[in-house]
Amino acid sequence: MNKEERIKRYGKAAYEKKLQQDRDWRKANPEKVKNQQNEESHKGGTHYERMLKYNTTGLRGERHRIRMKHAKQYCPFKQIIAPETQIHHEWIFGTAEYTGVALVETKPHQYGIIDVIKILEGKITLLSEKEIKEQGGI
Repeated sequence: MNKEERIKRYGKAAYEKKLQQDRDWRKANPEKVKNQQNEESHKGGTHYERMLKYNTTGLRGERHRIRMKHAKQYCPFKQIIAPETQIHHEWIFGTAEYTGVALVETKPHQYGIIDVIKILEGKITLLSEKEIKEQGGI
């Protein structure tokens, strides 16, 4: 049951109470939580096969193949220009097609900020903070 369904069924107060109970349980039993997460997500775990299938098929799998192709293709270029960078794709919503590929700074990219060093392929749309706020991004 997701957040909206739970709030609709039980109310906002009950949803907040459930979140707090979960937090308290995790804080009181850190080892049990860690073991449970390892059992679910590590190889041979209860959810491993499902997540493996999810990550290798459909849209996510198609995008992953494109990322790996570009990682091999641009690796020598990336090592020469700036080793501490990442390859960024601007995906077309809901598809595995992209409008551009660029070499970007690693640290800001982890937080959703695109500092383009070099555009490798196509074009990248850069938005200002004001434009992002207007779209509801921040």
